[in-house]
Amino acid sequence: MTSLSERLRRLQGGTAPGPSAEALPVTKAALAQRLERMDPTRRRVAVGPAPDAAMLAELLGGEVPAPGVLRLVRARPLAHRHGRFQPGDAVHALGALHVAGRADLANTLFLDTETSGLAGGTGTWAFVCGFGRILADRLILTQYLLTRLDAEPVFLTLLARELEGVRQLVSYNGKSFDLPLLVTRFRLSGMAPDFEGIDHLDLLHPVRRAFARRWPDCRLTNVERRLLGFTRRDDLPGAEAPEAWRAWLRHGDHARLGAVLRHNRTDLISLVALIPALAAMQRDPADHDADVGAIARHWSRAGDTNQALALLERSRSALDTPALHDLAALYRRRGAWERATGIWRALAHTGDVAALLALAKYHEHQVNDPAGALELARRLPAGPERERRCHRLEAKQREEWLQVPRWC
Repeated sequence: MTSLSERLRRLQGGTAPGPSAEALPVTKAALAQRLERMDPTRRRVAVGPAPDAAMLAELLGGEVPAPGVLRLVRARPLAHRHGRFQPGDAVHALGALHVAGRADLANTLFLDTETSGLAGGTGTWAFVCGFGRILADRLILTQYLLTRLDAEPVFLTLLARELEGVRQLVSYNGKSFDLPLLVTRFRLSGMAPDFEGIDHLDLLHPVRRAFARRWPDCRLTNVERRLLGFTRRDDLPGAEAPEAWRAWLRHGDHARLGAVLRHNRTDLISLVALIPALAAMQRDPADHDADVGAIARHWSRAGDTNQALALLERSRSALDTPALHDLAALYRRRGAWERATGIWRALAHTGDVAALLALAKYHEHQVNDPAGALELARRLPAGPERERRCHRLEAKQREEWLQVPRWC
């Protein structure tokens, strides 16, 4: 069995164990690199002089509100276009998204984070947190950058202050990623901010409803190109942000931190511009090549069948088979049988089984036409449903022929 001293000699760079093996000298830096290679999921920061945060603040045009934290504040006119839309259009468009939360931007905060990676659990840090607020005719963008690991508690304290009084958050994938990550970091630091009273509008959800079956993916950069008409120029990919932060922590290399913050600001501006873009899409989904049926089903599940019906009727020519069935079902609930059966007959002509079944039920229960219902039932595919329905309808026909009262 290998002794503890032999294991330690191996770890420090020694040769294989044996009577003549001698440990080789090793520096702390070399040992840290060896440990990191052995455990690649944990990135250890090499011991060295602390980077100059004051110099970084001056270079990036920010301030140091507390040791280890950098804050940047930028203002952008709401009338400044972001692709085809102005962020200012969001002021009147939020209600059109039909969210469970608030339909105005008062006390609404746009949120986006940059993180150390996707390790999950306690292994992921949020090192940039950006907030957007609409105040008068300006979009105010406030960003916090964690410049030292031991400053995370004060970093989180500053974030908690930004969240005070907020009634609604707007994010992109924030329900699944950004907010749960922040909650985890708060808990690890012994803090418990109250998020329970804050509504959360995650714009990824309406985008997926509308385009998951139309686009190859719903990443924000793809949404910007297709829906906003906006293409980023010289943007640092989000996947490179973790390494840019680690380069600062290890070596004081600030070369790409400015690009990380610009990327985060662009994310926030896109969040605001997406509100009027999504509102326009929901007014005319077919014109945007969106999934009309999925959007209408969302309205129906939310309890607004009037909006769902209006949407399906406006886009009638663009509806697929499931959406046509949804439209027929809405007509049926309103007793508009002529319109509902018109859709079912058109679909039944193509051999649609659900339409044949709906027509068979209509003839049997609504117009008391067992013969017509039986003719339709016989066109159903072979199986228990067809056999059961045909057997019952044939029995009804025999009763009518014999003129036997049904209670006999």
